[in-house]
Amino acid sequence: MNSQTGDHQSGCADSAESAQLDALVDLVVERLSLAWDVAAAKYGSGGPIDDPIREQQILRSVGCALNVSALSHRMGMQFFRDQIEASKVVQRGLYHRWHRHPEEIPAANADLAADVRPKLDRITAQIIKQFRCMDEAPCFKPGDIADLIDRRFAAAMPERQLPGLHRHAAAFAMRSLSATEC
Repeated sequence: MNSQTGDHQSGCADSAESAQLDALVDLVVERLSLAWDVAAAKYGSGGPIDDPIREQQILRSVGCALNVSALSHRMGMQFFRDQIEASKVVQRGLYHRWHRHPEEIPAANADLAADVRPKLDRITAQIIKQFRCMDEAPCFKPGDIADLIDRRFAAAMPERQLPGLHRHAAAFAMRSLSATEC
């Protein structure tokens, strides 16, 4: 973003905080939408929700990619930890729901490694790009984020809408940015 120099990196959202927020919320909603597919794949295979080895691989990779500035690295690492935890919030909620309502268990599951992870990796790369564009910590109000998230989830996943679960997970996913002192 480089607002002080006037430079604008290719692929960066507009320098306005609202554009940054929009871009990040879109990516968070897209990523959390995939948590359904992750949960279905893990549930169908009997796999656990927690995968510490995979989580550490992701965080190491993100850490290397974010190694641009202290601000983007620190914020980005916490943001990605929050993304992982938010995905697990959705997965746990779905496991619990499917346990209570076995008729809702997805009949067909995407392959986690071949189908879902490449999509997650693409989103990860886009989030990293957004963090590389930040010169300073954005200042977002939790209410602004909640409203955006509600609208985006309703549009992105109307057939899989579990508003309470996704709202909770998305607020968790964005907590590191909304906690910033304004």
